[in-house]
Amino acid sequence: MSENRLFGRAYDVSSEMLLDFLQQAMAGMSSITSYELAESGDRINFTTSFTWTSWGEHMVAVVDSDGPDRSVLTVTGEPRVGLLSNRWGEEVHAATIEGQLFSALEPSIEMARSNPIVMLQADHRRVEALFTRIQDSDDGERSELVGQLLSSLRVHMELEERHVYPLLAKNVDADLAEEAEVEHQLARDGLAQLEELTPDEPGFDGALAMVMAGIEHHVTEEESEAFPRLASELGPDRLAELAQRLMAARAELLERPPGADASPKPDERAEKTRARPPRPKQASDRTRTPRSQRKRTKVNPDQTTKADLQQQAKKAGLSGYSHMSKAELASAINQAH
Repeated sequence: MSENRLFGRAYDVSSEMLLDFLQQAMAGMSSITSYELAESGDRINFTTSFTWTSWGEHMVAVVDSDGPDRSVLTVTGEPRVGLLSNRWGEEVHAATIEGQLFSALEPSIEMARSNPIVMLQADHRRVEALFTRIQDSDDGERSELVGQLLSSLRVHMELEERHVYPLLAKNVDADLAEEAEVEHQLARDGLAQLEELTPDEPGFDGALAMVMAGIEHHVTEEESEAFPRLASELGPDRLAELAQRLMAARAELLERPPGADASPKPDERAEKTRARPPRPKQASDRTRTPRSQRKRTKVNPDQTTKADLQQQAKKAGLSGYSHMSKAELASAINQAH
């Protein structure tokens, strides 16, 4: 029997998020015996266990974008019971899997509508998956995947900088928000270097590894510290409001023409810095928070990257840092403190 459409449904979430939720749902379904994300990144191949009518093989869940923050899930396949296969049994099997799959997906979809942390973490998983696919792909496929990576990260970072980090600074920890923005700038620098290289150039893998390491560190800090603390401070109602703002903002960013950049220009960033009220000076080390004390710890050049040291030197107002070695950068930063 040829492969045929079994069922489908539209969702008010992005295709990337739906794919992530779909994999999570399949991982918890006893009726699905195996599943694997296809190399194309828009579908999952899976098989289902035997029910009282049939089992499913060559099953494919395809996720298509249907506009900003909308997607359609379509499942095709061949439910069968060998020689005893019949149309009625196939339809019953398809209906059984449909009900189980949609029931497993619904909690994640509902949570995404009211909890922005779920949305942001889905972005993280999407980026991690793209990193893995870029590493495993040949040079011919890498360029397209790098383009997807750049697009996903730029939208994600702009959402956080415009809507999440201001709340983080106001409600949780201004230093934590500032560190996150610095890490975003380091990621942008790495992405710009990656974008300039072709996948077959010798420096490509090194640039990719640097970007991956920086983003992995950033994601770990966000998901282990920043996001939980922000969720605790905002509470359910304000989190739901933030989720709606993020969805609307994402839709606008995805509709933006390719190449357009809505991020603040340098003069706008300077204006924002001037408009930011100065932080109150702390009288003594005794009253400093653990985080501010930690900022005064001497920099060890063996425990950080040269790019990070250069960023610290830039923030400290040092000149000539672009020509310094790691040891010289660390020494200059320590003296500036």
